[in-house]
Amino acid sequence: MLEAKRLSLIVVIFLLVPFALRPVVAAEERADVRILIDVSGSMKKNDPKNLRRPALRLLVGLLPPSTRAGVWTFGQYVNMQIPLGQVDQSWKSKARKSSKSIGSPGQYTNIEDALKRSTEDWEGPPHGYRRSVILLTDGMVDISKDKSRNAASRNRILQKILPKLQVRNAVIHTIALSKNADHELMRELAETTGGWYEQVENADQLQKVFLRIFEKVGKPDAVPLKDNKFTIDDSITEATVLVFHKPDAEPTEVIKPDATKFSADNPPSNVEWHRDQGYDMLTISNPASGEWRIRAETDPDNRVMVVTDLKMKTTDLPNRLIHGQVLPFEVSFTDHGKLIRKQAFLNVVEVSSIQSDLMGEHEPRPLLDDGGDEDASASDGQFSMRFGGESLNTGLGELVIHAKGRTFVREKRMTYEVVPPLTLEASPDESGKQLTLNLKADATLIDPQSLQIEAWLEESSGERVEMPLQAAGPGEYRTEVNLMDFNGPRKISLKAVANTLSGEMLTYLDAPMEVEGIGAVVPPKPDIEPEPLPEPTPEPTPPPVPDSAPEPEVVEEEESSWAGAAIWFGVINLLIILGGGGAFWWFRMRNQRNVVSLVEEPVEPETAVQTESGND
Repeated sequence: MLEAKRLSLIVVIFLLVPFALRPVVAAEERADVRILIDVSGSMKKNDPKNLRRPALRLLVGLLPPSTRAGVWTFGQYVNMQIPLGQVDQSWKSKARKSSKSIGSPGQYTNIEDALKRSTEDWEGPPHGYRRSVILLTDGMVDISKDKSRNAASRNRILQKILPKLQVRNAVIHTIALSKNADHELMRELAETTGGWYEQVENADQLQKVFLRIFEKVGKPDAVPLKDNKFTIDDSITEATVLVFHKPDAEPTEVIKPDATKFSADNPPSNVEWHRDQGYDMLTISNPASGEWRIRAETDPDNRVMVVTDLKMKTTDLPNRLIHGQVLPFEVSFTDHGKLIRKQAFLNVVEVSSIQSDLMGEHEPRPLLDDGGDEDASASDGQFSMRFGGESLNTGLGELVIHAKGRTFVREKRMTYEVVPPLTLEASPDESGKQLTLNLKADATLIDPQSLQIEAWLEESSGERVEMPLQAAGPGEYRTEVNLMDFNGPRKISLKAVANTLSGEMLTYLDAPMEVEGIGAVVPPKPDIEPEPLPEPTPEPTPPPVPDSAPEPEVVEEEESSWAGAAIWFGVINLLIILGGGGAFWWFRMRNQRNVVSLVEEPVEPETAVQTESGND
């Protein structure tokens, strides 16, 4: 009997093995997405062109078939705009049609009910899906004219709904489409659950914001698009091409590897082309291998996302990175869900990363599988690097991973925000001559008890003066800056060492603030000290003068020398002038005596009369 049970167990195991080996979509690749769209009356001002519609259609078009999704609109009431279901062509068609009815008829902004109703079926663990909420609103929690009821609703969101969604592994991504939105609430919902928060000043930006959030939710495989060219390999079964365009742009054209071309007016039978306000999206089934080209204006947000059995897996970066944090980052490749470890494949794969932020694009970095300092084990199929540290700059950034093999190329993009581990606040006194600086650890990022910090006042030349810090509580320090002690700008430089909440040590270096001194300008000291003047030599005592002689006039030696020189100069000039004039007169008289006359001189009249009379 026992042997029979064992035999039946073995049979069952062997029957299950084929199902276990069958290629399936891994749990981390499936997405369960709940999209919440604000339709309150204030949207008439913040989205007058109803750009929520094409933005939603863009998101709907990008969702892969393995996704489960639904769309809810909310104002005073919550409506299921697009029923929850498996994403396929039928679901997408209904969603695009239903999006045309989105407007701004609501009277209030009932965020509490929208979160509650859209996620009420989430019970227990995710069961193979990544749970995500995308919340778009332009206002505050607003369910009544009674402010106390609004405050109570907001508190229920934070104290009841948010903890419940955390327990159920849901990630909330929030988009604030107005300066008047409750940014504190939107940021807390996102940061607490590991989601992405973004404030949008203009509804024109919605489409690209939805694209960034989709890349976090859907984690799509993609191929690089450079100079409007991309390469398709044999493992790709579907490609979705997203091309943004301006309103007056020429129609987009696509050129296949065989040089034939098509547009939205004449797509092939294996191409579904959706042209919308601001973008073109075309899905190509079983695309031909080779180089494809797009005839349209280039845009850094254009994408080519693919469905393929040859996938590039990457470490998921947190949406918020701590300035100074260093994270291990790995890239691997799978074929039909299995990790590729064949050296013939791995030896010809090149993996690199490019990091860009507000400071521009950094130099590319390789990821290696050589067992070196940044790689745990050689030839295990895990290409590794360490990401972060001093290369991180506060603010938004993007990490792009490129992989190139003998027959394929892949790309993955990750957007992140770098935040400092502590806050620095300056409070001037009433006179404006002194600042009180408060430095406080961010308890949501680091352990306040582990914080060790140093601070300096740094001149433009780089010279630093250390600032004394006084402890003001756990993870909190205070110092004073007297603005009368210096003139002009100075930077406050910080160095902090602390442990993250997960226990990793980080070092934070930054110059987060500049202060302006108002003290008197002090002339800079010369680099070379002047040589001391020689001791004065005593003048010799003059000889005694008889009483009868008049006392000579006392004249400064320097003035006497100058006066004597001037007199002698005048005398010499006078002698030269007199000598020159006399010589000139003497030579002229001498020449007149020796001159020979070439004409007859006229005869005086008196002499002529005398001659005539003499002749008579």
